[in-house]
Amino acid sequence: MTNQVGSRVWTENRLTSRLGLRYPIIQGPLGGLSSQRLTASVSNYGGLGSFGAHGLKPEAIRKVIRELKGLTSKPFAMNLWVSVEDEGALTSTEEAFHRSLSPLAKHIEDVGGAKPTFLPYEPIRFEDQAQVLLEEEISTFSFIMASPRNRYWTSSAAKESC
Repeated sequence: MTNQVGSRVWTENRLTSRLGLRYPIIQGPLGGLSSQRLTASVSNYGGLGSFGAHGLKPEAIRKVIRELKGLTSKPFAMNLWVSVEDEGALTSTEEAFHRSLSPLAKHIEDVGGAKPTFLPYEPIRFEDQAQVLLEEEISTFSFIMASPRNRYWTSSAAKESC
């Protein structure tokens, strides 16, 4: 079955061409709940798998990237959090963490995931995280920007623009 838009197949566009994808499908990075297996699977099946490295220290990001490279030879994206220090993060408690996680617990269990554990917030410099992406030659990444006084917004970037 051929599914076409105009005279072109829907899978043939600048995004798929530039990123080496079979399908123009991008997995949401699921910041803090990502898994290497899911990210690699999306990429292996022709989409762009994305891993949310929210809150990971630079060396942990490097480890994740190397694990992903061992699971797929296809392109994947990394997602970082660009924070203008949120005062709420510094005062967050374990009780609040468990309260916010409780609605998701059954879903995490249903897919065989491990329930995240609470870790006190430690500021991590975005610049140090981004440096790892450059060193590991990650061609596609996205980031979430936040400011305590503004709403959150999302942006994306790639070494080569589409």
